[in-house]
Amino acid sequence: MKMVAEMASEQEQLVEIRDQIAGVLDGIDRYNPTNLAVWEKYVELQASTGEYDFEANLAVLKLYQFNPGSFRAEVTATILLKALMNLPGVDFSMCKAILPESFLREDSVSSAIYLADLLETCYFTRFWTEVVTFSDLTRSLKGFEEEVRRYVSQVISITFQSVSSTQLVEQLGGVTDEQLEALIKANGWQKQADGTIFVGKKEAPTSKPKKLVEQLDLDTVLPVLTQQ
Repeated sequence: MKMVAEMASEQEQLVEIRDQIAGVLDGIDRYNPTNLAVWEKYVELQASTGEYDFEANLAVLKLYQFNPGSFRAEVTATILLKALMNLPGVDFSMCKAILPESFLREDSVSSAIYLADLLETCYFTRFWTEVVTFSDLTRSLKGFEEEVRRYVSQVISITFQSVSSTQLVEQLGGVTDEQLEALIKANGWQKQADGTIFVGKKEAPTSKPKKLVEQLDLDTVLPVLTQQ
């Protein structure tokens, strides 16, 4: 496989590499270590363009597994974080499962796993606090915060009926008023007269919904309810 010309735009490079590997994924060259530089470039381009190719990324991790001397922690962390952006899909778990223990101990890899643990156990407020300290890992990932908020919104929608706007803003990472309005519209949520936001099913029940946020803090309730 050939490297892509540097003068091409990132999107053009991504498309060219994707076309190159399309026939490779189903063949024996899928695990040819001489192709690793091209695959790693593809991971980098996925991060910067917002594209995602799970099968190709999984192939990179398998190449690292078979060729530990070629292992690159920063590329692995990027793959894990791209998989994390696909929650509630199982991509992250599948990627993590094939990594040897020695790879998991690398700082950037363990940091990605830590962030995933916070999201998967619904410690959303803590996630937004902690992710700032790992900006060196996430800043190159186009759409990272947006995809995390999409997942958080899904969890909140299936867990609660109504929440206060203050709590919702905190769970979504301190979004601006404009961002909150966009998320309310995108998720089909409804503002209520009492200042709360109805986040359950679009068809509001005839009886007044129970407002769990008035009784328990979301940071306490979410991890418990989502593990049931």
